[in-house]
Amino acid sequence: MPTRTGADRDTYRHGDVRRAAIEAGLAQLSSETASPVTLRGTARQIGVAHHALSHHFVDKAGFERALAAAGFESLADQVETTDDAAGFVAAYARFALAHARLYDVMMRQPYAAFEADPTLRAASGRVIGKALAVLAPNAPDAESGRRTVARAWMLTHGGISLHATGVLRMRSDEDFVAELLRIAGLAPDQPEGPQSIWGDHNEEHQP
Repeated sequence: MPTRTGADRDTYRHGDVRRAAIEAGLAQLSSETASPVTLRGTARQIGVAHHALSHHFVDKAGFERALAAAGFESLADQVETTDDAAGFVAAYARFALAHARLYDVMMRQPYAAFEADPTLRAASGRVIGKALAVLAPNAPDAESGRRTVARAWMLTHGGISLHATGVLRMRSDEDFVAELLRIAGLAPDQPEGPQSIWGDHNEEHQP
């Protein structure tokens, strides 16, 4: 393990340990290894004592909330450039598939976590705000807009989960995104008809 200099330790004492830990956790989630992200392992990776991270995150759940907040910020940056429903859904799906382990951490956060953590709530709020703007621009009231966004989110997240777990017919991520848009009614069917999302052995059961 590299030895920290006095300057490094001073920097960490001034709060950079939190940022360094989050960056290390995000890097591990983006790596090809399937090893779990832990406070102890992250502390070892950045060269600080375990209790230094406990001071910032308390426990693993707190660390995962911080990682999830960073994930929602990145997702918000991705969808912010979209200007319609199809673009939003496509950008959301591509992010989820490209950052599968981080997306899983984001989606594992319970409702209570968003209520209790201002940083997580603000980050996810950026995504929700953009979703309302492009998915429900003409909603007559807030409740109608919320339901429109929830319907699109449930369909998109469900499709992503089915594709990621291999339940659907194997296809590239881009082919899946294209089919997801067709299923969501955000892109026209192909001239020869919609693609089957199931294997050939199930085709006799398709409508």
